[in-house]
Amino acid sequence: MISLFKYFKDIGLPIIAFMLFFLIDPFKMGHLGGYGVTLLVLSKKELISSQIDADVVVLFFFSIVYAIFYTFTPDFSVQGTLFYVFFPTAFFLLGKYVVIKTRRVKDLYLFFFVVGFLFSLTALLSVGLNLIEGGFKQFERTIPLFWNGHLVSATLMGSFFTFNMCIPALLIVQQGKLNLIQKLVAMAIFVASLLCTFRLGSRTQSVIAVFLTVIALIYIIPRQSRDKNLRLIIMLGVVAIMVYLYVPLNLDADYLSVLGNRLDDSKNTASAGGRTERWTKSLYNLFRKPLGWSFEEFGYSHNLWLDVAQVTGLIPFFAVLFFTYKNIKKTIRAVLKRGGDLSFRTMILAFTISANLLFFVEPVMQGTFYMFVVYCFFQGAISKYYFFIEDLPVTGKEKIQSTSNR
Repeated sequence: MISLFKYFKDIGLPIIAFMLFFLIDPFKMGHLGGYGVTLLVLSKKELISSQIDADVVVLFFFSIVYAIFYTFTPDFSVQGTLFYVFFPTAFFLLGKYVVIKTRRVKDLYLFFFVVGFLFSLTALLSVGLNLIEGGFKQFERTIPLFWNGHLVSATLMGSFFTFNMCIPALLIVQQGKLNLIQKLVAMAIFVASLLCTFRLGSRTQSVIAVFLTVIALIYIIPRQSRDKNLRLIIMLGVVAIMVYLYVPLNLDADYLSVLGNRLDDSKNTASAGGRTERWTKSLYNLFRKPLGWSFEEFGYSHNLWLDVAQVTGLIPFFAVLFFTYKNIKKTIRAVLKRGGDLSFRTMILAFTISANLLFFVEPVMQGTFYMFVVYCFFQGAISKYYFFIEDLPVTGKEKIQSTSNR
């Protein structure tokens, strides 16, 4: 942790403080941290002079065009327009900057983990307090915010746990970056987050956790030695036995009251909560109404890309689709490239997949916009990390090259 604090000092404590304020979002004032990050990033000459690449241009183009079209919507606000214009690009550049300042991959790994946890902190406190007061057998899914009692929908609240759902995928790597105490803390965070998503009745987060664990196993097993895979199998076996013996696995259990009630609605589950019908209508409207369509027609499309098309039309739709494609392509290249660190590669794989799974089924720009901003931060770091990892480790240790102008 001392090395992590030194890493924060290298990045700059003011920019770290503004970023943490943005992530925690106290009293819904996190945008002030976003403004601080934006101003400090713009003041970094090394970013502006050497790190403006095609990814930054595409993202900024999307942000500008989306903001312009947004000004014609009934929900228009000057502050919201500023968020859309500056925050995604500023945090993408910040992601590049934290990699440039990295001396050890472990510090970057821990920083990513801290970012994911702090992004969930307000939601953890809010849902946790609700559980303490009323338990699991509450079927009202709108939860009051910890800071000021402001009511937040389960869809929005659940999105903040997305990166915590990656924790099992991270812990199954047998050459992990976390010591025993850190692993126990990470597992506690995951269990608490999972219980909170059960209280919210979030099927999305449960699917993300299971899907990522399976994908991580498929990715990790061929890349680990037989001894490490044997330890992994033993560990998974012990966990499975403990869960079987001590955790009631049926939908009538108290902790599954809300989620079980939603899963029992087979029609709702089969249509992904009515999303499939909205997706079909949205795809039809792409051709029939290329400049967007009214929210009153059928509400949110519950899909990042289709919701962008609904609000602002085809131009921003294709821009964000292209931006997503470039991010996925760079993530795959970074994950598959020889060299680098298996733990960190697993992390960036899990974070990218989890975010895109959420984007596929939830409104983002109009609902979980901060999630999109954090995603841009991670993708900025991943795009820079790819050019920093060495093809072969030096003296048995993975490190990052200081080729920041590359």
